[in-house]
Amino acid sequence: MFDNISHIIDLPLSKSEANRYLMLRYYAAQLLPSFDAADDVNLLRQLLEEIINNDGEEVKVIDCDNAGTVLRFLATALSMRKGSFVLTGSERMRQRPIAELVEALNKLGASICYLENEGYPPLMIEGRDIKGGEVTISAERSSQFVSSLLLAAPSMRDGLSLQLVGDIASQPYIDMTIKMMRDCGIVIDDKDNVIKIKHQHYNCDFVKVESDWSSAAFWYELVALYDDDINVLLKNLNIESRQADAAAMNMFATLGVSTQQVKEGVIIRKSIANSQQLTFNFSQCPDLFPAVIATCAGLHVDATFTGVKNLSLKESDRKLAMMTELMKMNVVFENVSDDVLKMKCHDNMPYHTEDNPIIFSSYNDHRIVMALAMLYPKIGTIRIEDKNVVSKSYPDFWADLECFLNLSKGRKNLSQTT
Repeated sequence: MFDNISHIIDLPLSKSEANRYLMLRYYAAQLLPSFDAADDVNLLRQLLEEIINNDGEEVKVIDCDNAGTVLRFLATALSMRKGSFVLTGSERMRQRPIAELVEALNKLGASICYLENEGYPPLMIEGRDIKGGEVTISAERSSQFVSSLLLAAPSMRDGLSLQLVGDIASQPYIDMTIKMMRDCGIVIDDKDNVIKIKHQHYNCDFVKVESDWSSAAFWYELVALYDDDINVLLKNLNIESRQADAAAMNMFATLGVSTQQVKEGVIIRKSIANSQQLTFNFSQCPDLFPAVIATCAGLHVDATFTGVKNLSLKESDRKLAMMTELMKMNVVFENVSDDVLKMKCHDNMPYHTEDNPIIFSSYNDHRIVMALAMLYPKIGTIRIEDKNVVSKSYPDFWADLECFLNLSKGRKNLSQTT
């Protein structure tokens, strides 16, 4: 069956879908599933179990570490649950905005206040019965504010009418939330940026969580940068996926990687790249930025990147992090605006040996680490600080890469790249 396949990769489950599924099961009062999943998914499950089994602590502290989705989803859930809660996270998490969600919840009747800096965690939440109603929210900085409210809406006695204003960031993630809710039997009226949901009951028995397109992007990167022609099967991926990062197919097509759907998943292989200066828009798929910009640097492709203004709000300032690390490869950047970045590659990119490795910083960011790791075919020996942060979304990344190297012609020892 796989005679023409050189490598088979079993990707982790979609973190975005798995976290939404956990919230759907929570609001449905159904047993929470156990996943063999990423750290963020395991963290959300653990915290939901703690919330469900809370024995009446006077003030329950819920620590979301650096998991933005977890904190934003739980902000709404805790607002609707009897009890007193402090919702907090890591130092970086306390720098990530949440004002739009808090304002919307308080307008719906929640009781949330800031314990430190206005507009940022930690939050003091006094859980209460939220009836629902009409509210307006800006989704310019995060679609997760919208998804957090939508997931809870069927549990509100008066339902929810949510009007979205401004330029919506990452619309496909809102679409994913709505699609998964509909899969659980929820009737949703979504028209002209107004989403209306009546009080209803979830039935989550028929929801399937897909493999992760965000993680697939790093294997697209490796195929684009690898010197030999290789055919990689990424198991259980669907080109018709509801995930925003399925956009990787089109982005990497211009960088010389083709995608073929087969029963078992998708096969990716080298194709003809576009040698012209390229432009990529990340406004709807910001998680693809590290893999795409690293690929352009590795291929010596001058490129323009738009839709990047919200990258500073991720697990790290991903725009600044990637610029800083790729400049070690003799790449230069021009900040055209806060939303537009241009990159120019010089011809004399250094190649590093085991005695003189290039050392990359991790920024405690899983996607930064994986994007930089896949550059090894073009720049030689790589060392990465705090490489284990990949467990946030892809716990088996290093094992999968080691297997790839062991099977590859002229393989390199993994110790050289980590």
